[in-house]
This record gives sequence, structure tokens and C-alpha cells, in this order.
Amino acid sequence: MLKELKIAIDKQQQVSVRTKDGTITVGLPKHSVDPERVKIYTQNEVVSIPLNEINHVMRIISLSKK
Repeated sequence: MLKELKIAIDKQQQVSVRTKDGTITVGLPKHSVDPERVKIYTQNEVVSIPLNEINHVMRIISLSKK
């Protein structure tokens, strides 16, 4: 799970993050000043999520047509 977040941050890919309370946040992940949290930039806000509260991470990969 944390590996997927790191890959998404490095490749600037969007993610869908589900927390233990069932909340789903979709956005662009960035490193946080606090190493125990990740920042997710959504369309409307920036959400700081504790890493120990994350239940599932899904990377969203755009496929371009050639």
C-alpha cells in the first residue's frame, strides 16, 4: 500500500485512498512535512491523511491513445 503511494507520488499519478472509516479520497498525492501523513490534493481541497489510517490505495493511470 505505501509502495503504491510512493510510486504515485514519484510518477505524479492520481490515487483513490480508502481510510479505515470508509472515507474515499481521490486526488494527487504529495509528501507531507509529517512523515506519518500523506497529503492528497483533490479538486476542492487538500486532505492530510495519517498513513496508519489508510486501508486501501488504488493508483489511477491514464492511458493515452496513439
